[in-house]
Amino acid sequence: MPKRIDWMPYGVTERRLFLNVFGVSIVQYGPGLGLTPAEVTRIQEIAAAYSYAVDQSELAKLFAKSVTAWRNHVIDGKRARKALSPRPTFNNLPAPAGTTASLIFEIRKIVARIKASPNFSPMLGTALGILSPNHVKKPLGEVQPEFTVKAVDGYRVRIVCEMQGMDALRVEYRRKGEETWTVVAFLTSLPETFYIQPAVMGVPEGGQMRAVFLKKNKIVGHYSNMPSVTLFAS
Repeated sequence: MPKRIDWMPYGVTERRLFLNVFGVSIVQYGPGLGLTPAEVTRIQEIAAAYSYAVDQSELAKLFAKSVTAWRNHVIDGKRARKALSPRPTFNNLPAPAGTTASLIFEIRKIVARIKASPNFSPMLGTALGILSPNHVKKPLGEVQPEFTVKAVDGYRVRIVCEMQGMDALRVEYRRKGEETWTVVAFLTSLPETFYIQPAVMGVPEGGQMRAVFLKKNKIVGHYSNMPSVTLFAS
């Protein structure tokens, strides 16, 4: 599975949680990182505005369901002249102070300034939740591809792998019953699908795949796992 590089969470709910925690934590750490009281307040406004937008969206979904149920009650009721229940009304609370557009873009700019502060450190970044889960780089001698392979028609295979900052992935194939590994591809971007020449055209064959990273045209780290694959014509 590809690893997350961005420090910002991907999901709407996860981003909401991050902003709320960040808005609380920045009160303690902000002044030491060069933020003014007004900038600390702005971060808290962004957290509140983001939560407001998310809440309004969820309330709108519930409101739509309620109005649909009310409509069905009006037009499909089985009893003549039954008393009508009140029509649902949408929660139209005003937006909190400081609500503007492009909140995530704005918070990214603020975080970039924080990381540029001479007082910033990985420890502070962890405390504020603004370091990617994979920010610690492995030594080149320890990197290892983690890839998956899927056979597709026409004696082709589809490779999925996270490049981990390396220049290329050298892919090798070994037919069942043989000892020799053959280089079948050099890949610089993934996922990728490529052709492998079969031993006998038109006949399915089995084998294993493995891969190793290249950095500046040199092999680095360890070979990957060795998944099995069955190549077929169609």
